[in-house]
Amino acid sequence: MYMIQNFQLKTRIIFGSQSLRELPVEGMYFGPKVMVVSGKQALINNGMIQKVETLLRGSGFQIIPFYEVEPEPSLETVARGMQAARDSDVDWVVGIGGGSAMDAAKVIAGLIRSDHDLPYYFQGGRLLQPGVPLVTIPTTAGSGAEVTLNAVLTDRETKVKKSIRDPLLAATLTIVDPELTLTLPTAVTVNSGMDALVQAIEAYTSKGATPLTDVYALSAIERIANNIYKVHQDGQDLQARTEMAMGSLMAGIALSVARLGAVHGMAHSIGVIGGKSHGLICAVLLVPVMRFNLAVSYEKYSEIARALGLKIIAGDAIDAGAAGMKFIMTLERKLGIFEHITDLGITEADFPAIITESLNSGSMKANPREVKAEDLMNILHEST
Repeated sequence: MYMIQNFQLKTRIIFGSQSLRELPVEGMYFGPKVMVVSGKQALINNGMIQKVETLLRGSGFQIIPFYEVEPEPSLETVARGMQAARDSDVDWVVGIGGGSAMDAAKVIAGLIRSDHDLPYYFQGGRLLQPGVPLVTIPTTAGSGAEVTLNAVLTDRETKVKKSIRDPLLAATLTIVDPELTLTLPTAVTVNSGMDALVQAIEAYTSKGATPLTDVYALSAIERIANNIYKVHQDGQDLQARTEMAMGSLMAGIALSVARLGAVHGMAHSIGVIGGKSHGLICAVLLVPVMRFNLAVSYEKYSEIARALGLKIIAGDAIDAGAAGMKFIMTLERKLGIFEHITDLGITEADFPAIITESLNSGSMKANPREVKAEDLMNILHEST
């Protein structure tokens, strides 16, 4: 008998090549004034922002640009975006880019009508009323932020990175166009893809996993594992890009309900200290955390091994789980992933601060095996 479970997907999904063309059609339902939220350089340099602006202006929309979001968006940046949205009285918001841009857009759209300032919600205050409609448009296959219910922000002053989580932050609509990922540099392709793979694995083994989230998580693992090396070798392989985009989307759906685990519990604090890509950090931590969890998750790790494409002998779940970890280690070497946490700019002197911050993470609480400070120390030492 299953315990009471809650599965809710708040976001309508449009998926497929050239689906970006649907943006102005969908926007007609929201109003004439739209804020477009994105990063400072990449999408401007590759012409993506100009394409979005052309689509919107050609249909009569007034655009309020906010192209200031940095990697790991700060409270200060997002607060500026919120104020600009309020000053312009926008009808809806578009967040286009990777996870950082979409997370910033979630907060701007979700809190535009709020009664408190941003730090109040960052510290755990509850949202009591909806904001304005939000459309997310991912240009990477990685974060799953297009459908998740949270937004990860960083307080630069205190060096704390954590999520504001609430169903009211969920996008009204996401447009997932795999063609938007064709221009991604190899390093971004790999790091974001590994983030998606880690999210799928952690959502599958999380304490919050259900039969419904398992379906999405396992399919995501299979799609990403079968295609990440293909897009590493040929960034113009649209079929592989499409499978990666679908895998990332499905991982996002799974994690938005099931939550994650110890990899993401540590990744946030490591990212603040080391400044490296979130996906890269997750990739480095994945196998050490899987080894720690194997004792309680071997049955699920056996199914993960199957999803990775390995032939598994029934009744040999622990060995199967170990084989899955070996497969991931080999894949990461082929992709050029760092093998050691010290390659991320982290030293042993940083371990106590990482552990203290990580133990309070919501992702850590969802890890399938209870995690104590000494366990995290062992995992970090294993990663060096």
